[in-house]
Amino acid sequence: MILLDCGNSNLKAQLRQDGQLLGSYSSSYNLKWVAGLSHWMKDLPATRCYLTSVLDAARQELLDRCLLQQFDTAVTRFVSAAEVCGVKNAYRDPGRLGADRWMALIAASEMVSGNAIVIDAGSAITLDLLRADGQHLGGAILPGIHTSLDDFKRIFSHIDFDDSAIDRVDEPGCSTEEAIHINYAHGPIEYLPRLVNRWISYLDNDATLLLAGGDAVRVQCALGQQSHIVPDLVFRGMHRLARQ
Repeated sequence: MILLDCGNSNLKAQLRQDGQLLGSYSSSYNLKWVAGLSHWMKDLPATRCYLTSVLDAARQELLDRCLLQQFDTAVTRFVSAAEVCGVKNAYRDPGRLGADRWMALIAASEMVSGNAIVIDAGSAITLDLLRADGQHLGGAILPGIHTSLDDFKRIFSHIDFDDSAIDRVDEPGCSTEEAIHINYAHGPIEYLPRLVNRWISYLDNDATLLLAGGDAVRVQCALGQQSHIVPDLVFRGMHRLARQ
């Protein structure tokens, strides 16, 4: 099988067979990104594709055409749901939780027996709280370390940044608007440890920290506490669902 994680800035892919990782691929969305992906997949021994995607409509259409040529109808797109694999989504509208965040939570619930805090540090930094019983408690969305506020707003162009819910950040957000954190005095790398230290009380001050994303090492250094970097966290969640 091929797993595709289509993020805001980069596309990442894995080839897996019988649970083993046989190959990987990544690309930015340059002018030849679809051709590059098609070339990588062309002769691979895979008959099925699973993906998560936050692509805009234009890029998604290009990707769908590429996958149709390669796999015909053997393509499954994972989206967020109210409950899967014992993980219960805290969002009031479960489908609005980013699919990549949902996959990371599904992976975390299998990896960690107790409470977990999941942080994915890419062009946006997301933080999610997961209780040991599988209950997601909501989370936060911050601009990435190298992402300007203008670029962050372009990533979330579907969001009304004048929504009053964006200012309500005392508790973990259970909608995208409630989760967005942009009104803080310092940058995300300074703000994030304070947020973790404040919100860990929702998990009885006991949680395993799982980190993913291109800036995971920077976040790990900033947090100053024990944490585990799991670069393929989203893929682990996808693979778990694909095995069902």
